[in-house]
Formats: sequence, structure tokens, C-alpha cells
Amino acid sequence: MATSNNLVVQQAAPHRAISVFSSEADFAAGQRLCKALTSSNLVPVSYQGEQNMGNALIALDMANRMQIPPIMVMQNLNVIEGRPAWASQFIIAALNACGLFSPIRFRKVNLGQTEVSKTEWSGPKGARQSKIVKATITNKECTAYAVEKATGEVLEGPTVSIAMAVAEGWYFRTGSKWQTMEDLMLMYRSAAFFGRLYAPHILNGMSTADEAMDLAEIKDITPAAETVAAASEGKPEGRPRGVHAAMAAAKAADKPKEKAKPAGKVIEAVAEELPAHDADGVILEDEEDVDGDADRAAEADDVFGTEDDDFGPGA
Repeated sequence: MATSNNLVVQQAAPHRAISVFSSEADFAAGQRLCKALTSSNLVPVSYQGEQNMGNALIALDMANRMQIPPIMVMQNLNVIEGRPAWASQFIIAALNACGLFSPIRFRKVNLGQTEVSKTEWSGPKGARQSKIVKATITNKECTAYAVEKATGEVLEGPTVSIAMAVAEGWYFRTGSKWQTMEDLMLMYRSAAFFGRLYAPHILNGMSTADEAMDLAEIKDITPAAETVAAASEGKPEGRPRGVHAAMAAAKAADKPKEKAKPAGKVIEAVAEELPAHDADGVILEDEEDVDGDADRAAEADDVFGTEDDDFGPGA
């Protein structure tokens, strides 16, 4: 019987996306991995500690599906108003590393100064009023593009411009970076549009942190002048004015007050009138009392009265 000495080369099993929520065993293994991650101070605060174990499990599940290290997801996934959003630079990195396209490139065109307008709404809900605001800006546009490796086709994403940013309300928003970093914001937004159009499975359908901030509703909490005036009129006279006076008043209020001692049994003292006495303290007898005592003493001596008795010798 002939034997074969051929070596059988065992090929490694292809990597498959494992979800930590697919089975009880995977969930237990995911918890052990997340325990090490949540105990590290290199991960963001929203993933540190046992109380954030759920956030770490979701990040680990997303990392397994995207086949990237969990720390990369944790460092680039932001939560804005309860919704997760990717950092813009992470989207560019993910698109470049996915292997579907050539590296993302950008085409920018300077269109010169132009007048743009936007519609602003103000007033309470149900009675809002609109007004047209016009501004003169230096308009620029940017388009993200890449070559698809499978077909060799040049893919272009939607064009983003400064005029679009003004019309959509991104440009003049409070704290907006569009006025100080126009070119960078144009490239970030155009890359996000490209990825959402040609590779939504890589972004998992999530927006960028910059988009989430631009779409977030910013409420003006500055009190009205009438409210401030009414509060000033109702201000008590003895209220301290100034920062130092307020701090001193707060310290005085926080100082522990001495507890009042419980009242004991109250004994009422009754002033008793002392009998008359001399300088040496000898009690002086009252004249009426002395006479009365003498009469009583005489009566005591004459027990049988003052009349003659019949038992005398002459009886």
C-alpha cells in the first residue's frame, strides 16, 4: 500500500465580522475585553469606568464589523445630542483604507466675491417670522473625488461651497469654524458627502461631528431686559452687592451655627421674708408676741385660776 508524503498546508480561516451581541459566549468575551479598555486612561472619558461598559461594548462591536482596532473607534466616535458621529478626519482615513478607491482627492475653485442671502426665523413657536439676510462673501467650492479600483471610473461627490454653507445656516452659526477655516471645512464636508454616497457601509450611516454641530439647535438663554429689570426691583435691600460681598455672605451662610443648649428644669426661687434680726444676726422678738407669750406663761402657771380654792387651810 503506497503512502503519500505530501504535506497539506492548512489555510487560515478568513476573518469574519463577529458581533459581541451574537451569542452569550461572544457577549462574555466582549465584556472581558472591554474591562481592560474601560480601565485605561488612554481612552476617552465616555468609555472609562465600569459605568461606561455599555459604550465600550458598542464600540467593540463596531470595530469588529469594520475590522479596525477598538481604540480607533473610541477615539473618533463622538456623541452629540445623544447621536454618535464620526470625526471628519476619521472618515477620510476610513475611505482611504477601505481598498475600494484610490486616496481621496479634492478639487477647489475660487469663485470670487458674491452676494448671498439666507432666511432667518425668529419669534415664538406658532408665530415665527422670517427675514432675508444678505451678506457679501468670497465664494469657494470643493469637490471630493477618487478612482474606483474595480472599474477605474472616476467618482465625484457632491460639490460643497461657501454659498451653500451660508444658505444652510452653517456659516454664521455661533461658534462656527466656517469663517476661520473655510478650506478645511470645505474638504471635510465634501469627503463626508462622498463617503455617504459611495461607501455608506463604511460610515455605518452616521454623520460627521461637524455636521452634527452645524445641525444642532442653539438656544439663546439670555434673559430679556424686562425680566432683568423685574428681578432688580424685587431685590431685597439687605442683599450683598459685588462678587466679594456675595462670597462673604455665602461663607457666612455655610458656617455651622452653634446649636442652642437644651433648656433644663427651671426652678422658681420664692423670696421668703426673714424675721427681724440685729447686726449680729440675733432674731429680735416682736413686742406683741412678747406680751402675748408673757400672758400665756402666766396663765400656764395659774392652772386653777385666780380665785381662792376651798382646799386652803382656812377651809
